[in-house]
Amino acid sequence: MEISLKLLPVSPVSCRAPVDARYAFRGAAPAELRLTLAGREVMRRKPGEPNAAGWYSGVRKLDLTGLAGGVEVKFELLDEAGNTIAAAVRPLEVVDSETRSTGRIDGAWCGLYHWSEEEGRLWNRELRTFTAADWRELIRSMHRIGMDVVILQELFRNQEYYGRHRMPETGYRGRAFYPSELFPGRMEIGCPDPVEAILSAADELGMAVLPGIGMYAWFDFTPESLDWHCRVAREVWKRYGHHRSFYGWYISEEVFGDLNRGTKTPEEIVAFFRGFGKLRDELDPTLPVMLAPNCFGVPSALDSWKLLARELDILCPFGFNRMPEGDLAPEQAIALMQSIADENGAHLWLDMEIFLFKEDMALYPRPVDEIFYELENYRSFEKVLCYQFPGLLNAPGSRLTPGGPDTVKLYCDYRRRIHAD
Repeated sequence: MEISLKLLPVSPVSCRAPVDARYAFRGAAPAELRLTLAGREVMRRKPGEPNAAGWYSGVRKLDLTGLAGGVEVKFELLDEAGNTIAAAVRPLEVVDSETRSTGRIDGAWCGLYHWSEEEGRLWNRELRTFTAADWRELIRSMHRIGMDVVILQELFRNQEYYGRHRMPETGYRGRAFYPSELFPGRMEIGCPDPVEAILSAADELGMAVLPGIGMYAWFDFTPESLDWHCRVAREVWKRYGHHRSFYGWYISEEVFGDLNRGTKTPEEIVAFFRGFGKLRDELDPTLPVMLAPNCFGVPSALDSWKLLARELDILCPFGFNRMPEGDLAPEQAIALMQSIADENGAHLWLDMEIFLFKEDMALYPRPVDEIFYELENYRSFEKVLCYQFPGLLNAPGSRLTPGGPDTVKLYCDYRRRIHAD
């Protein structure tokens, strides 16, 4: 019997946030399914029909009104006498809040080696030397300040771009960050399998990890890209899917809000996520799928965004603090994307930029006052994730501090502020 339960958004969560209990099982069908929240039955129903892969699955909306503190969500399979055959349990910390936000940074991107040598100039030399122990310590450092959602930026490095490559003819030549059996290329980094180190550490701490399936090519959502992503996802699931912290899928290829990278981009990206969703439903239907677009020019592609949101579970846009001239104001753009998500069944999270560009184009830590200003003013997001932890935040006492002393200062400043509140 296989049984799975995921909460979207993952704990902790505001009492104002809509939470999905995503449940699934595979095996002999029980008489009934039961879902309880804080000991109270919120669903009892027959199993229905399985999908082509044999999974029985569903989603139940949870109302957290009146709850606060630690509660438990439990999914059970019952026999004819009402006895439990199998069960899956998830703890949920409910935060008393007037908005959907917890008021904190809930997680962070974790780039294993920055894709731009220019932007990552202050980080990459040390990141390249990280051992498995260093990655585990970094995950523990995230946990100590409540950043319990980890987005692995990408599992392959391939600096190609939509419409500028010939990979269908020449083949894929990207380099893996883990011991892939699909492709021979490897990133030259000190740790042979940082993915395993991160997931193992996250397992111990009750954290959630979304491996980044990519990079095929930036902004590329063609059928060839979908085929590559599905092959890699199958391998990643086979290798790492047993980890309790494996929470969902992140697609590394980004997209502009106006969906204008190519004449077929709107149609291709909808078809891409519809196809990837079918694979997800085969492997484990409870795993959410996330995309991180920028927020520029969304009104010009509104109809396509409505279709795309139906195929996604999490929209995690970035760039509200640097909207282009003539575009929507940040509050208007957020409200528009929230309406798109709400009306089409997706969840809206924030990809907060905690870096500053300087004249040399390297990324530097952003002042903590600016970060908290954004946290206070963008309170409608269920989850706030930041880009990124490695190179911009380092706990004091870490063996290596990619990015230098300013990153330790930001970590300490942020920790001091959240504890003061």
